[in-house]
Amino acid sequence: MKAPRLDLYAPIHKALRAWMFDTVVAVGSIDGRDEATLCATLRKVDGLLAICESHIEHEHLHLHAAMERDMPGSAREADLGHQAHGRHMRRMRGLMAEVQSAEAVARFPLLTQLYRELAMFVAENLTHMQWEETVHNEALWARHTDAELDAIHDALVQTIPPQEMAEVLRHMLPALSPLERHGMLADMRGKMPPQAFDGVLQLAHEVLGAHDWSSLLCAMDLKLALPAGPAMAC
Repeated sequence: MKAPRLDLYAPIHKALRAWMFDTVVAVGSIDGRDEATLCATLRKVDGLLAICESHIEHEHLHLHAAMERDMPGSAREADLGHQAHGRHMRRMRGLMAEVQSAEAVARFPLLTQLYRELAMFVAENLTHMQWEETVHNEALWARHTDAELDAIHDALVQTIPPQEMAEVLRHMLPALSPLERHGMLADMRGKMPPQAFDGVLQLAHEVLGAHDWSSLLCAMDLKLALPAGPAMAC
């Protein structure tokens, strides 16, 4: 049985799916008369759209560039999908501005429209991500070794600002399977300064449930002293 190839799409796409689903539910359940909740939910939508815009740029500059260099035209369909996503996101930002400026009694139909637009955006992205995880991966695997793909990934990660990376990890870590989570953090452990990696572990402790956190410590043979309590270990 062949070892699975390196999948550059799987972790970030799991994070995006979880982020999208959570945001759709938040918008669908919002009370437009509650100013604090309204502002918090619109910030959540804005944060999702911002990360989607960044994700498109990362894919274009790193993954699509590698594909087009080896197989011209291989990223064209995804590029067209990204352009459509950009137009959809601009529509949603316009709706968000309308919601913010509307009187409380007039918000319900606008929020319903935003909810449906966001749900359609997520549906389009689910199909788009499936295409990338199948067709794009086959193209990348045909022309690149795992070592070359890992180098592409590392170059991409180096362009992500720390605050954005932390926000991505906040959604990614709970969305991964234990095997994926352990493998990703083992890779990060070997490439990051110890202090920076400790920060990742602190974030993991915040967002993971007790079982997943314990499993992570055991899998990586870690003993970590956390500010909130005594040292934890397997």
